[in-house]
Amino acid sequence: QQMDHASLLKQFEHLDPHNQNTFEAKDLELLISTATKDLENYDAERHEEFKRYEMLKEHERREYLRSLDQEKREQEEKRLQELKEKHRQHPKVNAPVGPRPCTWTEAETSAGRCLCFQGSVAQLQEVWEETDGLDPLEFNPKTFFKLHALQIIHTNLLLPLSGLDTNDDKVLDEQELEALFTKELEKVYDPKNEEDDMMEMEEERLRMREYFMKNVDANKDRVVSLEEFLKSTEKKDFNNPTEWEVQDPEVVRFGRRVPQKVYTEEELQRFEAELRDKEEELRRKKEKLHQEQELLQERGRALEAQRRE
Repeated sequence: QQMDHASLLKQFEHLDPHNQNTFEAKDLELLISTATKDLENYDAERHEEFKRYEMLKEHERREYLRSLDQEKREQEEKRLQELKEKHRQHPKVNAPVGPRPCTWTEAETSAGRCLCFQGSVAQLQEVWEETDGLDPLEFNPKTFFKLHALQIIHTNLLLPLSGLDTNDDKVLDEQELEALFTKELEKVYDPKNEEDDMMEMEEERLRMREYFMKNVDANKDRVVSLEEFLKSTEKKDFNNPTEWEVQDPEVVRFGRRVPQKVYTEEELQRFEAELRDKEEELRRKKEKLHQEQELLQERGRALEAQRRE
């Protein structure tokens, strides 16, 4: 039976079904579009996974506190609060790029809770000096880009495509960008510290990368070209004070604590209801297996009795 190639190609979003024989520029455009969509879905899944992680952590915290008597519960709540406060006392974190107007009060700023500071130029200069080992006075955005960009060499498959640059291009991809944020994140998160959660660090890394790409990736192809990078450094916000607020379950505003969680109380309640349903389902399965085990044992004893007779 002859294969219907046109129908087969329609199953793949990144291939042009009207061209069954060669890989052309249209196929490349579809491939990039499909890959971008897949990456966006992956980011959404990462955020959802982190939300569920935070809800499970809060659920376990509440359950543990409920298991304690009043005196021990108050002691544990005090200990947990001290850990939160210790986590908040970290060096200032440089914003990836772009304006983030400060909304903190003067009192909060003096208390060290505000993360207002020089913008992305400070972050890049730290990497330039401390990671690359270069003179901070000689910082140059174009040189920085070329040091950290990913070398993209077109393969023979792509060379014949019309309209494509056959020269070697350099871009900053999302993985390289996230690596650049490591130095900033290490100011806040240390795996040796009980108060620092490494899952929160990875969520913060994702938030930084998304914010950077939103402000710099002009054509939304999920990589940053030299032209896009240099344009971002020409903006006045590049050298102006900006802020980056590290995620915190609660912050102090106007003398009172305000929840800043990634989930609502209603979402947490639904999540806990799901956990109860799953626990009940597991309990029923366990009970069923126990009953089947007893039945098998009873049948075994009956067979053994018959054999003896």
